[in-house]
Amino acid sequence: MQYTVVDKRRIAQHSVKKQPLVAISACLTGEKVRHDGRDAEFPATSNNWIHFLELLPMCPEIDIGMTIPRGETKLVRKNEQHSLVDSITNQDYTEKMLDYAQMQVDLLSEAGICGFIFKRGSASCGLVNVPVSIQGKDGNSVNGRGLFAMVFTTLNPQIPVIEEQQLSDPIQVEQYLARVQFYQEWLDCGKIGWTFDKIRQFHRENRYFFLSRLPQLVQNLEKLINKLEETSTHPETIALEYMIKAQKGLNVVSKKGQIANTMELILSKFSNHLTKEEMHEVAEQIRSFRSGVVSRNAPLKVLNDYRNRYAMNDKSVDRFISSVPLEIYFDE
Repeated sequence: MQYTVVDKRRIAQHSVKKQPLVAISACLTGEKVRHDGRDAEFPATSNNWIHFLELLPMCPEIDIGMTIPRGETKLVRKNEQHSLVDSITNQDYTEKMLDYAQMQVDLLSEAGICGFIFKRGSASCGLVNVPVSIQGKDGNSVNGRGLFAMVFTTLNPQIPVIEEQQLSDPIQVEQYLARVQFYQEWLDCGKIGWTFDKIRQFHRENRYFFLSRLPQLVQNLEKLINKLEETSTHPETIALEYMIKAQKGLNVVSKKGQIANTMELILSKFSNHLTKEEMHEVAEQIRSFRSGVVSRNAPLKVLNDYRNRYAMNDKSVDRFISSVPLEIYFDE
């Protein structure tokens, strides 16, 4: 059975651009692949942050051979299973979609994608609350997941995913981009293989990043590493389990106070380099961020300037400051 698969030319272009590669439901980028021949372009995908990603548009329904136009697909519950059905012809595409999804998900992982932006409510791509029709009954039960999205998230729980409507919120955008950037760091670090020492080094280098997002992750991930190492688990398996657990924790939106507290911890590392006036300047920027007067970029840029000026070589500080490109402005 032949399906359209990942465009290897796009992957080659990505390897030159060095930006995180993120798959996205094609209709969200303006491609007219919806059942009615229209797109579902989402305004947020034209914002400045999107230019820091390399997007890989894909439409599972078109890839398995569905035509344009076609009947809108829907999820139908049959014998405790969810089926993907054309709402007009009642043709069942479940087997085709499952076969395609399992193949495509592996290819996407091998291609090094760092995230996926899914179309809300889609019977193929919706992550949550997709309407499900119960065969033989009227009305919908809104508790399903799109068939392709279900396979993707089940087989690759370490890859950050999000639905497009969440990207209307700057805080959600920043959180998602940080998770994507973190995942790319993990991929880059593991390109030539993982060792116990490399896993521990990666964890140390992300200490401040974790403290700013979910502080308990620092200790929880250390326990995971220790537990798996004691049972002689292979380093590659430990690295994967580490990322799965980390991404699950990072899926919680961070609090402003946590980020400000981490900034103050980092500022203390600068104390031997900065004058009292310079320390006061940074402290004031952090206080202004904590109280909502300025965005997080304001104190981060000042910290970054002093880090460069005094040539501070600390990967954990670098990772915290650059968790999201400083060129991106978030109106928080």
